[in-house]
Parts: sequence; C-alpha cells; structure tokens
Amino acid sequence: MPTTCFHFVRSRGCDALVRCSAPAILSLALTGLLTGVPRPVHAQLSLAAAQRTAREVSSELLAARETNAAAAARARQAAGFANPTLSYGREQTSRGLQSNAQNIAQLEQVFEIAGQRGARMSVARLRVAASVERLAAAELQLNVDVAQAFALAITADDRLRIAEQGANAFAEAQRVSDARLADGDISGYAARRLRLESARFAAVRSAAALERRAARSALASLLGLGGRAGDTLTLARDASDGVFAPRVLGLDSLMALAVRQRAELRIAMLEAETLEAEARLVGRERIPTPTLSLGYKGERVADPQLGSLTGFSGYVAGFSIPLPILDRRQASVDAASGDARAARATIEAVRRRVQREVVEAYDALTAVEEQQALLAPHLGDESRAAMRAVQLAYAEGEISLVEWLDAVRAYQDAELTALTLQAEAATRRAALDRVVGARLPSPVSLRR
Repeated sequence: MPTTCFHFVRSRGCDALVRCSAPAILSLALTGLLTGVPRPVHAQLSLAAAQRTAREVSSELLAARETNAAAAARARQAAGFANPTLSYGREQTSRGLQSNAQNIAQLEQVFEIAGQRGARMSVARLRVAASVERLAAAELQLNVDVAQAFALAITADDRLRIAEQGANAFAEAQRVSDARLADGDISGYAARRLRLESARFAAVRSAAALERRAARSALASLLGLGGRAGDTLTLARDASDGVFAPRVLGLDSLMALAVRQRAELRIAMLEAETLEAEARLVGRERIPTPTLSLGYKGERVADPQLGSLTGFSGYVAGFSIPLPILDRRQASVDAASGDARAARATIEAVRRRVQREVVEAYDALTAVEEQQALLAPHLGDESRAAMRAVQLAYAEGEISLVEWLDAVRAYQDAELTALTLQAEAATRRAALDRVVGARLPSPVSLRR
C-alpha cells in the first residue's frame, strides 16, 4: 500500500502543507532533477567583455606593448643622421720677444656613402614587424585562454547544477523511503541502497562545487580579480560567444590557415629576414666612411721690437677616411651570414612543428566530437521523456525502487559525462585555435 504523508512545500514565496503519496513525492523529486531550480538574474559577463577586461589588465600584454613601443623608438632612431662635430683649437708659439697665435674652428661631418643608414632602417623596421607579431600572438594567446576558462566555468556551473538536482532528488527520495520503510512498504535492502546512492550523489555535488570554484578562480585570475571574486560572476551563455562551437574546417584548410597565421612561423620568417638585413648592414659597414671638415683659421704675429702686429685669416678644409688594413671585418660578415642561413633553415623546422601540432590538435578534437556524437542521441528531449516514463512506471508500481534508482543514476551519469565531453571539447578547440594562430570561424551549437 502506498504510504500517505504530509509534506511542507515552499513555492514562489507561498508555504503550504500538502497531502500526497510516496510515488507523488518521488515524482516531485524527479521533476526537480529534470527541470532544475530557477536562478536569480544578475548582470551577465559575456566572453567578449571578459576578453576585453583581460587584455586591459594583463601584465604580459603590457610588457609586449612596451617592447613594441621600444622597437618603434629604435626604428625612429635608426633613421637619424650622424651629428656634425664642432671642434676648436688654439696654437701659440714664441721665440725671443716674438709670438705667434692661431685659432682654428672646424665643423666635421660623417657621410655614409655605402647605404649604412638605409640598412639600419631596414633592420629596425623588421624588428618592429616581429614585435608587432609577438604582441598579436600574446593577445591571441590571452583571448584563447579566456575563452577556454570561460567555457570551463560555464561547464562547471552546469555540472554543479545537475549534481545539486541529483543530490536534492535523492535526499527527498531518502525521506520518503524512510517513511515507507517504517510502514513496511519497502525492503531494508532497498532502503540501504537508496542511502548509499544519496551519499554518493552528495559526494558528487561536493566535487562539482570544488570544480566550479577552481574554474571560476582561474577565470577571475585572468580578469585581474582576486580572492573569491570569481564566485560572484554571472556568465552570459549567449551562443554568439562560440565557446562550444563545433569545428567546421577540414584538416587541409586548418594547416593552410596555420601556415599563414601562426605567429611563431611568421616571427621565424621575420627573424630570418632581420638577420639577412643585419648581414647586409655588416657588409656595408666594411666600406670606409669618409669625414669632411670645413673651418676658419685666424693667425696673429706680434713683434715688439718692430712695434708691429700682423694678422692673417682664412678657411680650413679637410678630408679623412679610415684604412681597412688591420681589420677588414671579414669574420663579422661571415658570422652574420651564418646566422642568417641558420635562421632561414629554422623556418622549415618551425613549419613542420606547426603542421604536426595542427594534426595532433585536430585529431584530439575530432575524437572528442565523435564521442559527443555517440552520446547526443541519448540526451536531451529523448532522455527526459525516458525519465518521465520511468517516473510513471514507478508511480504505477511497474518497477521497483531499485530499478528507479538505477535509471536515475544512469541519467545523471550520462548528463555528467556529456558535460565532461563538452568541457574537453572546449579545451581541445582552444588548443586548435592556439596552434592555428587564429580564432576559427564556425557556427555555434551551445548545449543547454
């Protein structure tokens, strides 16, 4: 005989004492398991806003920006001309009562006639380009990290919600089971089995709560928030964020995109070009740089015996050039050329590594997506309909309590497994974005 009991219910601020049967109580518990409890609505943080905040507070990005600014300043300095040199000299001689004094002022200017200034500018521009690439790579890395943390935080919220629903459902079922056991309507084995399942789901809920806290702490750290600030974040589940977007590009397209977009490969190419430009600069610096000078000379000769003072004035012109006799800089040229060849050879090694990483990330994401595809038909509306059928079968006495528990546990395990795969897919997708070097365009399939 079904046991009749009184149950205190609170709904939408109204309290009521409801008379219901044990199967009805279990039906209420299962309904809570399937539908969940509405959550309060707060200001929501979107993925785009999270990434923007992370870019503003990231110390790594700040360092990359300052490095880029320094490279740009060096490029401006490389375009400068050598300063002229102003020199002054005085020479005074005497013999007996006669004296002679000379004042010479000269202006000297170095003329780089072999294109050294242009070569320095070329090197500086390439270093600026490499710095820009490093800054862009740091921004992409940060965006990918935030997207991954955002996805994991949302998944952790879902896991905790499902775990809480299961724990609450089993706690309510435990209360009903105790009442039915007292009336002799169920066996002691069934009651003990239910208590074990209740304890198991309480442990699952605790683990889910710890996972949620860790995921939100990781996201809060990227946003520059400390302490428990991550617990207060309300994350937007807008599908446009694309944190759970499926892959739409094939392997060949991804590899071609990586060759064009991967920062490490672009930086390797720029470094090779920079070293080649430096080799050209070293070669041009071997050419002697002449110095021209032009000045004024004033001379005064005094003879006290004759009581006369004679003065002369005129201009001074000069030309100087170093002679490459003792040091012809050949070793420096050879070293610079060797560095350039090594950097050029490194490009192929980087390209192969990038292609290998794309293949590995692609295969890992494909494996997770295949597992999701296998599980998807058994979840969603179909699984909820199956659980409602199980609920009805138990209410009508067609299945035992243990069978009902097995069905609920299977439903919970499937849902939690699906969420685990969802988090893994988000992680693998972030890894694919990282190795490709760009956020991949794709339609969004956000699982609720």
